[in-house]
Amino acid sequence: MYKLIFATFSLLILTSPVHAGTIKGEVKYSGKVPASVAHKTGKFKKVCGPEILDESLILENQSVKNVVIWLEGKQAKKLKNKPGIYTIDQKKCAYSPHVLVMPQGSELKILTSDPINHNIHTYSFDNDPINIMFLPNQDYTQEMEEPEVVKVSCDLHSWMVAYIVVTPHSYFALTGKNGTFEIKDVPPGKYTLKVWHESLGEESRKIQVGEGITQEDFNFSELATQVSQK
Repeated sequence: MYKLIFATFSLLILTSPVHAGTIKGEVKYSGKVPASVAHKTGKFKKVCGPEILDESLILENQSVKNVVIWLEGKQAKKLKNKPGIYTIDQKKCAYSPHVLVMPQGSELKILTSDPINHNIHTYSFDNDPINIMFLPNQDYTQEMEEPEVVKVSCDLHSWMVAYIVVTPHSYFALTGKNGTFEIKDVPPGKYTLKVWHESLGEESRKIQVGEGITQEDFNFSELATQVSQK
């Protein structure tokens, strides 16, 4: 009886996430802040409103929103992947969300809530590109099979831009308006921590994850001259 209890307890310890770590951090931008841009909607203002605010760099006290963080490296190839269904909507002539993150193998579901036509156009290299005219209440679903950063735009409304980031597994994070991120239950090991933002560019950092919290903060000091989409 005692042997059975001991064996069960040992199994729980070995499979428990207690031995995994958590990566936490904050992303800031300390460089010159560009002037905010508002796109005039012209003849579409009844549906879209008179103007659409640019979302390419959203800051709050230097903290950066919409930064994508994920893990790469030899150890990362062993991480679990849990594909799901992820949705992007065309609403009031903007994409919601502006940045969508999903693990590879997930289904991308595109909706349109607007009473006018849109044309969704994805600039992808490793996944099948999409270039479809959307009528009101239309939807479309496609599997995103490969890791990639995909720019999305509307050929009918030039201000409509979004990004879909397909990661190689489910260990990723997206910063909110406070610029913080957290990736939980990471198996101990050596990784490359990847950081991507549409206006700030990319950064990679070698890290060692153990039990407990690994703190990794980033501070961008200038805008990227050319941002990679791969």
